[in-house]
Amino acid sequence: MFINRAVTVVSLLGGILAVILSLLGNPILAIPAAAFFCLTFIFWKYGYIIIPVFTRATNIIEVHGGYEVPPTRDYIIKKNESGYLSSKFLEIRFYESSMDKNSEEKKTMFDSFEKAVSSLKYIVKITLMISTLDLSKHIDEIKTKRGSVEAKKAKEVRVAADENMRMDRELAYWNRLLERITQGERPVEVIAFASTTAFGLTRDEAISRVSRQAKELKTILSSSLGCDVRELRDLDMIKCFEWDYFFPTTQEEIKDTLF
Repeated sequence: MFINRAVTVVSLLGGILAVILSLLGNPILAIPAAAFFCLTFIFWKYGYIIIPVFTRATNIIEVHGGYEVPPTRDYIIKKNESGYLSSKFLEIRFYESSMDKNSEEKKTMFDSFEKAVSSLKYIVKITLMISTLDLSKHIDEIKTKRGSVEAKKAKEVRVAADENMRMDRELAYWNRLLERITQGERPVEVIAFASTTAFGLTRDEAISRVSRQAKELKTILSSSLGCDVRELRDLDMIKCFEWDYFFPTTQEEIKDTLF
């Protein structure tokens, strides 16, 4: 399943080819082709940013089996006989593992998470999707990702303190992962996300409550688990919602979905 990546690459190459043809041949035919190819690439790659702006401006509401996706595409809502139910989804990116900590550090980490979660006054669902990885390909991917972070860190001399800490945490994560793999440990990929739901007698009440819950949950998870958390929007949110029913069955399907 390489269709997402293939379409993106073909769109980009097609745009470049069309530009070349516009310079060597008939510009009247080639220039519009180049524009369409470039637009295809932009929408395919950055649709999660562009589509919500478009749907908000045109006030488009999607319906998925009785559940509504509003024009902002940042939550899902459903009306029942009592009122409204609204859900938000958050992606969790772990850069620390209990396997890298000693007994005292593990206890501190788990105690911190338990205390943080016990303070919540609403129900939260945390989902993990786990798959084994191909070592031959995975090592190169880790080195590439690590190199990308190192280049970004070296380039951005003046960077906010929290962003600098995030990059340091990510670099440490990739280095630990490489070390464990070279020692013969079988790696697994973990995709984690959290969701929270709120009820309201009115639509606005449900949306307001779930937004507050999502912000609080984001703060609690990131501080207690040492991870990065972001709210999902557009296709990422819908995909996360649909994974509650059916999820990828192979590693390639996961890569294709997350590309």
